[in-house]
Amino acid sequence: CGGEILFIIFSLAVKAYSFGHSSFVSFAKRFSNPSQPLNETINAPVETYRKVRKDLLVQDFNEVQDQLDGIK
Repeated sequence: CGGEILFIIFSLAVKAYSFGHSSFVSFAKRFSNPSQPLNETINAPVETYRKVRKDLLVQDFNEVQDQLDGIK
C-alpha cells in the first residue's frame, strides 16, 4: 500500500530516538523536497492526499525541532 511509519520518541533527558520502516535520514530526505511535482497518473488523488499529509508531517517535525532548539 506504500505506507511508511516513523516514530520519534523523546527520553526524559530530551534525547530523540527514531524508529521507522526506513532510516530517519532517508525519510527526511524524501520529504524535504515539497516542490517535487506529482506524477500525472490515475492515482493523482492519492498522490495529492499523500502530499498534503507529507506537508503536515514536515510542519510537525519542524515545530518539534524548533522546540528542541529552544530547550538547548
